[in-house]
Amino acid sequence: MSVPSTRGVSFSVSLSSATPKLGTKQTVIYDEVLTNDGDGYDDRTGVFECPVTGTYMFVVDSLSKGTITLGIKVNKEYVVFMHRSGHEHYIQISRTVIVKLNKGDHVKVDSIYMYGYVHPYNYSGFTGTLLY
Repeated sequence: MSVPSTRGVSFSVSLSSATPKLGTKQTVIYDEVLTNDGDGYDDRTGVFECPVTGTYMFVVDSLSKGTITLGIKVNKEYVVFMHRSGHEHYIQISRTVIVKLNKGDHVKVDSIYMYGYVHPYNYSGFTGTLLY
């Protein structure tokens, strides 16, 4: 009798050497793919399409300066935000969320308000993994 195997789903991506030109309500496209098990993340669009129904954890981090608000969007709704306000010094901001997804759901990071800067060179990233 064979035991069925479950293929893992996870991805970890970051911004490489290109400085993103982000506007309000624009998707952040992380172009450096470190892992993409399950092939859910599309580095052309910045969107993760859920290949397996389950509970997922997502983490977004951004080395930023100026004023910036980023949001994690599941399908058409923002589920969490992170904000950095202020001055010319860089600050690392981060947010983690655990959500239940159905196969085919979409998850992405949008710039909600962009009067600042997201630093590339692999200082800013987006990670997701299927927990169970």
